[in-house]
Amino acid sequence: MKLRLHGNSLRLRLNQAEVAQFSKTGYVEESIEFAPSASLCYILESSSKITTPRAVFQNCELRIQIACAAAKEWATTDRVGISGEQSLPNGKPLSILIEKDFKCMHGDDIDADAYPNPLEFRG
Repeated sequence: MKLRLHGNSLRLRLNQAEVAQFSKTGYVEESIEFAPSASLCYILESSSKITTPRAVFQNCELRIQIACAAAKEWATTDRVGISGEQSLPNGKPLSILIEKDFKCMHGDDIDADAYPNPLEFRG
């Protein structure tokens, strides 16, 4: 699972195996270690308590939650992504995007389990 942060937006991209795991369990977790005892854990989980995507950051853990119905539809169909905006107390919205990860067209990204890129098949 890839995490991209840019400005006030975050994006998760999941390969086929991660989407399959998420479809079964409603949960996928990844982490990055910066130093001993210094890591960031990021989690995608489905929740029956929400209707739009939301992110919660607490104790070096970024938890992105999406509604169960949207999660199931995304994971089991050709739907590419789920997006939403989360209102923040300062008035700025946080943009959230969860996508299926496609194979890179320029060869930099070598993830054998990425989804076939639909642009590859255009003639």
